[in-house]
Amino acid sequence: MAELDVAESKKRQTEQVEMAKEACICLVSYEKLFVIKLSNLKKQEVDVKDWNCLPPPPFDFDLELPERELCPFEFDSKIYMAVCWAPGRLRRARVSWPIYEFKFGERRIERAESLDDAPLPFHDAFITNTPGSGDVYFYNMESRVKDSSSSYVLCSGSRVWKPLIAPPTVSDSYFRYSMFVLNNNLFFSSSRRDICLARFDPIKENWTTKPASVNNLSNFIKDRLIPGDNYGLITYHPHISVSLPGLGSSNYTVCLTNEYVGEPPPKGPLDKVFAILVNHQNGRVALYQYLDVCFEGIQPRMGESARFNFVDLGNGKLCAILSGDLVYSKSNSHALCFSVFTLSVDFAALQLDSGAPPMERDFLQVTVHRKSVFTMEDCGLTNCMRHAFVWPPTKGGRFQHRTTMS
Repeated sequence: MAELDVAESKKRQTEQVEMAKEACICLVSYEKLFVIKLSNLKKQEVDVKDWNCLPPPPFDFDLELPERELCPFEFDSKIYMAVCWAPGRLRRARVSWPIYEFKFGERRIERAESLDDAPLPFHDAFITNTPGSGDVYFYNMESRVKDSSSSYVLCSGSRVWKPLIAPPTVSDSYFRYSMFVLNNNLFFSSSRRDICLARFDPIKENWTTKPASVNNLSNFIKDRLIPGDNYGLITYHPHISVSLPGLGSSNYTVCLTNEYVGEPPPKGPLDKVFAILVNHQNGRVALYQYLDVCFEGIQPRMGESARFNFVDLGNGKLCAILSGDLVYSKSNSHALCFSVFTLSVDFAALQLDSGAPPMERDFLQVTVHRKSVFTMEDCGLTNCMRHAFVWPPTKGGRFQHRTTMS
């Protein structure tokens, strides 16, 4: 019996070593972490006949989170997870918050010993990596931008959290700000049109501000908003910025986000992948394009709580993940859609006029490698996918998360 146990243990160790070499998609819900090999996302028939008879996701393993609501981030080629949620009373009583390390090869999550605890829980916040510096940036939307406790940076050299200096010209703290990354630059964007777009260079460690341009990314997104009680259109701030071959010497970055289109049935509601070409020096939008082919034929009708995640697999290859409750499901199930694709730039379409308004143009060529859709039992928060990342971490890959569902 002992010999069998030893043999089984060696077999499992071998499998774990082999799996650690293969790209895996990791999904984080409120309560669990799910891992699936990229190779297990088989190409599926485009014409899905019955949304109630789809297979379950071929997860390789899953883990219970040590605490509810953890937000992952990459640091020093390792994956860490920070606490997002805490009751108000507890939040005021504590001065530090635990950080956990995801040890992939050992299939466990444990307290991180090599990092200081976080200065506050990552609730209602943005967190992002900037691979150019190796640092991790955190901004708490509940705090005022001018407040020294609203923004922190986890420094790659010292491995401790320190307050980040606020943008020099952001004076009105009563408006909420969004944080996102273009190339290796960190941007703050206000919810008001007359506030400038502030850019932080993590290498030089300084802020520059741009006037409230009509064509900057912040105003471009605001102008696309069509409110409505039942139907409308919402374009979200960038989920991820992507380094594409050929764009390295230019000032332009491609960022991906999603657009929610609330149209009456049978067309809507729809969640669309949306690409934007942005000048990362001044935040001006040049071109934009819908990437409908990513989920064409396999996108079910989901409710307003549907969520997108994007994972950078390197060299222009990405995985887009769409998850949410099926609107017309008889079994009240949860859908999980994957699309693996490569983006390449059509340089003939990049004849740009620096002063022109943003234009819709097919400036990207999209090669879809595989699309697949699965269903999960609706277990509430357990299967509500909030974050996604790839293991092993890809060189130049970018993390960017918002810890709220909106």
